[in-house]
Amino acid sequence: MHALVVLAHPEEKSFTAALARTIVETLEAGGDTVDFDDLAASGFRADAGWHDVQEAPNGMLQVMAAQARAAETSSFAPDVAREIKRLQDCDLLITVFPFWWFSPPAQLKGWFDRVFANGIAYGSDPYDDGPLRGKRALAVVTAGGDAAMYGPEGRSGEMRALLNPVLHGTFGYCAFDVLDPFIVYEADGENAAVRERALVDIAARLQTVATESPIRTEPLRSS
Repeated sequence: MHALVVLAHPEEKSFTAALARTIVETLEAGGDTVDFDDLAASGFRADAGWHDVQEAPNGMLQVMAAQARAAETSSFAPDVAREIKRLQDCDLLITVFPFWWFSPPAQLKGWFDRVFANGIAYGSDPYDDGPLRGKRALAVVTAGGDAAMYGPEGRSGEMRALLNPVLHGTFGYCAFDVLDPFIVYEADGENAAVRERALVDIAARLQTVATESPIRTEPLRSS
């Protein structure tokens, strides 16, 4: 199995980064190949624009249309084309990120915007089929609050529902086999044992990541 591990955190000494490194080391120790994509270290640009394609700007930018033309002609800008190849080459995508303001950091959202391009990550039959069908996707998430805050009765809302834009709206839309997210609560708290336990748990989880059953994602509905 070939994995692409995408880290979105600006601090290399963060616990989130430590999780990503543990993931890489565990997969490699198990005989898998791994491509480690540290977005902050590489200076990956978060904003989509004309700079994503080699097409000369001509009038108003319509991102989906520009991406479709670039997909048809293999004319993405070099930084986007490089990331697209990394995505296409993987069997398993693991995104590792902190949960900031109820969403992934801007750099990971920008990676989705620019790399999960029209004609590359999805086509005319989203959710059911597409170029990435058959690949697996796992979100590894760190949160500052405790499990009760993000539980079914938590004041912040249930975490898996809050992650729906990633799990259903991004991974599911692109027809990935979506795996149950790995979530670490109280990740920046005073109890170091929480972080130590999480590193052990993610290593154990990865032993069966190639065969575990995907979850079913659903669109959010107003009650």
